[in-house]
Amino acid sequence: MIAMLTDLVKPELAMMGFELIELEYAGKTLRIVIDRPGGVSMDDCVSVTRRIGMVLDASDPISSSYRLEVSSPGLTRRIKAPWEYDHFSGRKVRVQTVSGSTVRGTIKGLDGDRVALVVDGVETSLGLDEILKANLDF
Repeated sequence: MIAMLTDLVKPELAMMGFELIELEYAGKTLRIVIDRPGGVSMDDCVSVTRRIGMVLDASDPISSSYRLEVSSPGLTRRIKAPWEYDHFSGRKVRVQTVSGSTVRGTIKGLDGDRVALVVDGVETSLGLDEILKANLDF
């Protein structure tokens, strides 16, 4: 179901200039998280809700009633997938490491299995296996 919904939603979002960050269907709620360079406004969420609602109504992939929620990643969103380090390049991040330390810096991107960061003006990197939890920071 998620793959089918993603295939329906992703091209529409791309035409509108947005990237699909997350799609979740749980209970009777379809949650879509979108982003684009410069961020997402409330008006953006409203226009995406209307457009995606029409697409879903036309193709009727969900047989029962459901609620559609569209939102931005949020200021302190958790980074869940490795590709998100590239997507959020240039944004501030707070990383909790497996060793228990906290690192705050700016994401430079993903280089193989290492996350490149700038911490206090110095470029460094952390292995994905060293990261316990990472959240966008502001």
